Amino acid sequence: MRRTRLLIAGALGLALAAALVAGPLKKPALTVRNAHCFGWSVNDTGPRLVTLGDSMAQGNSRVDWGIHGNTAWYSYLVCGDASLAAGGGNFGINGATTTQILARTDEALAANPDILVVNGGTNDLARSVPLPQIVDNLRAILERAREVDTVVIATVPSARTVSADELNSGIRALASERGIPVAEFAPLLDRPGATFDGVHPTANTAAEMAAEVAAAVGIASI
Repeated sequence: MRRTRLLIAGALGLALAAALVAGPLKKPALTVRNAHCFGWSVNDTGPRLVTLGDSMAQGNSRVDWGIHGNTAWYSYLVCGDASLAAGGGNFGINGATTTQILARTDEALAANPDILVVNGGTNDLARSVPLPQIVDNLRAILERAREVDTVVIATVPSARTVSADELNSGIRALASERGIPVAEFAPLLDRPGATFDGVHPTANTAAEMAAEVAAAVGIASI
């Protein structure tokens, strides 16, 4: 009888765990499974890298849980002792517009970056924000970051219904105006199979984006 009760209890426990993973814990379980690394394995030597932007920066990371996801390019540059940069902070927020990114600039700067990578604009395009306003917001971010040793600005993917070509021309012109390097994310994301939904990178593409950032700032390739 006792063995039967234990078997029933075990079966119920497994059923409960399965229900939780399939229900309220499905997203946390997937987040853990898709982690590139966890907070305790982030490098603390080398140039301090901070990223500020939207979902192109955040990817599937949950930095509040100490999880650096495999679709966040940042993860590939800071995870592990042999990584190229020290983790300063991923300040990417899914869905953020350049106005919202600008509002978080001081928070990112408080992390004392040696390298700051800025991206944004796709969500503005989806909300029909005028192009001059987007570029002005990006210019204001770069102006606030003028004391950072190395600032990089990234080109962005198109919104699902709006091309980013004109915005990316503006981003490249802004980089030229400021004398800073550009990380060319847009061409990487425009290739067939590079995204899982038409906008956001796969893990393989995120690793290529990390290599693009490394090349833009002149640190060794990954």
